[in-house]
Amino acid sequence: MPIVAGVDRSSRAESVVSHGYDLADKCDVELHVVHVGARQVGDGGLERGREEASEVAADVAEKTIGQTDFEPIGLVGDPAEKLLEYGENQDAEYIVINARKRTRLDHAIFGGVSQSLLLAADRPVVTVP
Repeated sequence: MPIVAGVDRSSRAESVVSHGYDLADKCDVELHVVHVGARQVGDGGLERGREEASEVAADVAEKTIGQTDFEPIGLVGDPAEKLLEYGENQDAEYIVINARKRTRLDHAIFGGVSQSLLLAADRPVVTVP
């Protein structure tokens, strides 16, 4: 039952990894740092997209917590759906994400990963400001 830290390419991702690491340490479980990337078109396709997403996850985690034990995970697709699916498949203790501020119009048009996760998850979702 790992802690799943969902990260993106923003500077806010470091606080997600830091909080995820603290939770994993307190719960004495593994930390899985997950980045969901876009599907690649052309050479390598889906596999290349997963590799690139895994590299992003590893880079963020190494920058934040160093060479400490963590599992970098790269997924491809809709971030909310893939994080939910991964959390369920791994029976995650918690899913840690960042909630960013958006205007009401942005939120109405585009929705939000954090909102989707909070409403649909069957396990605790920790949002980091």
